[in-house]
Amino acid sequence: MSTNGEKIILGSGKLYITEYSGAIPADNLLEAAGNLLGYIQGGATLSYKPTFYLAEDDLGLVKKQILTKEEVSLKSGIMTWNGDTLKRLVSTARVTENGVTNKRLVKIGGVGNQDGKRYVVRFVHEDATDGDVRVTIVGGNQGELALSFTKDKETVIDAEFIAVPHDSEGTLVLFEEDIAGLVALTVMSVAGATTGKTAITVVPALDYTNTYVYKTGSSLTLPTFNDDLSTGWTAWDGVSEITATTGQEIAIAEIDGGKLCQAAGKTTVVAKA
Repeated sequence: MSTNGEKIILGSGKLYITEYSGAIPADNLLEAAGNLLGYIQGGATLSYKPTFYLAEDDLGLVKKQILTKEEVSLKSGIMTWNGDTLKRLVSTARVTENGVTNKRLVKIGGVGNQDGKRYVVRFVHEDATDGDVRVTIVGGNQGELALSFTKDKETVIDAEFIAVPHDSEGTLVLFEEDIAGLVALTVMSVAGATTGKTAITVVPALDYTNTYVYKTGSSLTLPTFNDDLSTGWTAWDGVSEITATTGQEIAIAEIDGGKLCQAAGKTTVVAKA
């Protein structure tokens, strides 16, 4: 991630869907295994298409443009699916299962069978380095259902979910991304091998682009994200034992090349007597 928070987003993600009940569920509820629509192929594409009306005089001297229409769609190819998946993709689909014959029957069609349901649809792009990205809409699939069974290619359903407003502001799409923030370090102190020394362990491991600094004192306040730690802190190689007094606090921070704080944590010192 760059210093201004811009990202290079690489890779696909997962597609979750659940029936809309008036509110978008919390992440842990929406992104549950049971809501995974299926593993996708070809990624996902979010499209926003505005329509404008331009009013102008005959000479082109006076113009006024207004937004008259908005359309949002989320397209994705669903590679792993079964008959039950179709119920969430086709509004006229009815699914029944027979435990005696071990068969699942899907009936599709009949305008009168339209269920009128709306769904919360979420695409999640996971990135342990730069943070996750989430795209969420409320709506339903309006794409053509085309099942192509060929001898040398998997059958993929091309879904196109069309968004409808889901709040009083007319919101059609939610785009959420994790942004940079202070990483919490777990710092552990045990007696060192030499009198007056403490051995420090830090989790998670140091980011290879960063370095450690430390500070000791009776009561320490941890720095915040991007604080300048160029003064008042001592460089540490992450291995050497540190001279400290039992009962005091020791704070460990990760700094980037500009000596700005990226991660921090503290603990109570245990030094060899």
